[in-house]
Amino acid sequence: MQIRRHPLRFHEDDRGVRYCDVFPIPQGDINVVVIYPGAMSAWHRHQQQDDYQLCIKGALKFGLCDKPASQGGTVEWVYSSERSAKDGALFVPRGMWHGHYNFTDKPAIVLYWITNKYNPKDEERMSIEAMGFDWMRPAK
Repeated sequence: MQIRRHPLRFHEDDRGVRYCDVFPIPQGDINVVVIYPGAMSAWHRHQQQDDYQLCIKGALKFGLCDKPASQGGTVEWVYSSERSAKDGALFVPRGMWHGHYNFTDKPAIVLYWITNKYNPKDEERMSIEAMGFDWMRPAK
């Protein structure tokens, strides 16, 4: 028997490194992202996928909101870390604005499952200023 490897899709930008299609599943993607210290991935949303995210190394501030503050939107802040992983994965339903911020000086690693294959054309982004929520304010 010969050991085989399943090929991954790989994406890197200034926020971190993403390993996509970690396992050969027909529906969705199981992905790993390494988020660099000080990096923020906010705000964005998807119309064609739900997300389940689990921080397995390091710590992140995670935000989820329905619409910009100027439209009466509200935001929920959660600190997520390897220590809180026992509480379960964070669920992000399709259409909700979300993101995370690595406020530490070490990389953070998130394992996540999305219900459809990642499609960059399905990712809509909005600037922090346009959303109107302050990531630097401590979560309550």
